[in-house]
Amino acid sequence: MKFDCGDEAIFMETGPGDISITKTCCIVGITLVETESQVPIFGYPLGTTMYTVELGDGSDRLVPEKVLERIPTNC
Repeated sequence: MKFDCGDEAIFMETGPGDISITKTCCIVGITLVETESQVPIFGYPLGTTMYTVELGDGSDRLVPEKVLERIPTNC
């Protein structure tokens, strides 16, 4: 897992016209796809880490790790 609960991240999605949209979010939950019966429910293969993220407008989404990036730091 790349993230822990409480971490901030950048959520990337494709919008209308295949435009890439990025939003800042907060990790509020972590779920691992651990069984074959979970695969059709989540739509991702075994071993995928899913994160529940809260967006700035208060909405939340369950997304796979691959659509999240760390927020760059200036260290």
